[in-house]
Amino acid sequence: MYSICRSIRQSLVSLFLASTVLLSESAAEERPNILFILTDDQRDNTFSGMGHPWIKTPHVDDLLEKSTRFSNAYIAEPICRPSRASLLLGCHERVHRIGFSSKRKLTRKQWQGSYPVMLKQAGYYTGLVGKWHIDQEKGLELEDLFDVFDGHNGHGPFLFPVEGDKKKNVTTNRKKTDDAFAFIDNAPNDKPFCLSLCYATPHSSKFRLMWKQFAEPSFNNPDLADHPLFGKTGPYRDLEIKTPLDANPNPYDHIPRSVIDHDKGRNKTYNFCYDTKMCYELHMRYHQMVTEIDQMMGEIVAGLEKRNLTEKTLIIFGSDHGLLMGDYGMGGKGLLYDLASKFPCFIFDPKAPEATRGLSRTELVSSLDITSTILDYAGVEEKPHMVGTSLKPLLYDKTTPEGWRQGLALESLYLGRDGPIQDGYVTADGWKYIRYYKAAKGGYEASLDTTGKAPAFEQLFDLNADPGETKNVIEDKANAERLEKLRKVCEDSVGDLFEQFDRYSEEYF
Repeated sequence: MYSICRSIRQSLVSLFLASTVLLSESAAEERPNILFILTDDQRDNTFSGMGHPWIKTPHVDDLLEKSTRFSNAYIAEPICRPSRASLLLGCHERVHRIGFSSKRKLTRKQWQGSYPVMLKQAGYYTGLVGKWHIDQEKGLELEDLFDVFDGHNGHGPFLFPVEGDKKKNVTTNRKKTDDAFAFIDNAPNDKPFCLSLCYATPHSSKFRLMWKQFAEPSFNNPDLADHPLFGKTGPYRDLEIKTPLDANPNPYDHIPRSVIDHDKGRNKTYNFCYDTKMCYELHMRYHQMVTEIDQMMGEIVAGLEKRNLTEKTLIIFGSDHGLLMGDYGMGGKGLLYDLASKFPCFIFDPKAPEATRGLSRTELVSSLDITSTILDYAGVEEKPHMVGTSLKPLLYDKTTPEGWRQGLALESLYLGRDGPIQDGYVTADGWKYIRYYKAAKGGYEASLDTTGKAPAFEQLFDLNADPGETKNVIEDKANAERLEKLRKVCEDSVGDLFEQFDRYSEEYF
C-alpha cells in the first residue's frame, strides 16, 4: 500500500512540476523584449514633439503619440559615469560610490546586483551596444558582462570606417544602430532579449571630433562635406539662432566664484559654451546630432515592424543627463539646474491602453525608476538596494497611483574643475532647493557626508513662477517656512542615503 501511495504521490508531483514548467514557459513567452535607448548629454525638450521651437524630429514625434512621456524626469546623477552606474545598479552614487571623483571601480560582486545580470539569470538574452563609460575592477572584462557586448569604453570616435572599405566612414549613430539590429537578428528565438543601446551623441566630445575648429562649420571636415545632415546643405544652417551667450550672462550672478571658479577648468573643458561664436556652432552641431538620433529611432521602429517584433518589444528612451550650453554663462553638466539634471524620457509599451498613449505625465520621475521598470516588465524582483519605482502603472492608468512621490532627492558629487558637493530636493508642487559644499580635506569619501554642516551657498527656486531658474528666492521672507522644511527633508535624504550605503556595503563591498 505504501509503495502504491508513494507512486501516486510521485506521479502527482511530476504532473505538478510539468504544469509549473509549462506555466513558466508560457509566462516567459509573454515577457516583452526590452530595448533601452540611452543618449548622451541630451537635454529634455530637445525633440519637436516635446516643444522645441525649431528642431525637426518627425520619427520621435510619431513614436511619442504612441508612448507615454514623463516630462518631469530627473537624472539621479547629472554627470556621465555615476549616472550610468546608477541606471545599471538602481541606486544613488552615495550608495554605489562609482564616480569620476571616486577611486572605487565596479566590482564583480556589485555587478551581480545589476539589472542585466538579474535579467540574464531570469532567462533574458542580454546585450549592450554603444558607449560604456564605467571603470571596472581588474579581471572583470566587458565581454563578460553581457551575452553580447559590442561597444566602446569611453566616448569613442564620431566616424567609424565601414569594414572592408577604408574610404567610407559612417557616423557613430549609424554604426550603433546597425550593431543593434545585428544583436536583434542573432538573438535566440526561445528567449526574450534586453538590449541597452547607448548612443554616444550629442555629447560634446562628438562636437569636437566632427571638426576640430569650433568656430567653423563642421562641414569643413572633408568627410562630412556631403553628408545629408552634417554637410553644407544640412538642416538649420539657414536659421537665425540666438544662443544664451548672446545675452552676455555672467555665471557669477548665479553661483559665486567662491563656490565654483570657472577659471579652474570648467571654461576650458567647455570653452565652446563660454565663447559666443563657438556657442552658435555648438548649437548647430548638437541639434543636428539630435536630428540624426531621430532618424535612427525611425529606423528602429520600422526595423522592429519588419521583423514582426513591434508587439513584443518595450522601448524605453532616456539620456544620462542634460547639458548647459551657455545658459547662465556656463557650460557642461554636473549641476542641479533643470537644464542639466532633467532628461527626455518616454516609454512605448505595445500593450498599453489607448487612454495613456500620447500622454505627457507630470509626476516626479527618477532615472532610477527606469531600472525598476525594466525589472517589473521582466517579472524580476528588485534587489533591496534598488530604490526606484516602476513606471508601469503610469502607462496603464491615467490617474496618479496612490502614494506616488511628492518630492525627489538630487545630488551631484563631482569635485573636478572646482566642483562642489551638491544636495538638492525638488517637490511635486514646483519648488527646488539646492545646497553647495566645498570639498572637505580627504577628498571624495570625506566630502560625502554633509549632514549637520553649514553649506557654502544655497538656492531656492519657484519653478512655477521661474521655470528658467534665474531668480534665487532664498532671501525672500515669505518662503521662510517652506525653506526650513526643504532644508530638513534634504538633510534627511542625505542621511537616508548613508543608511542605504551601510546596508549596501555589507553585501557588495
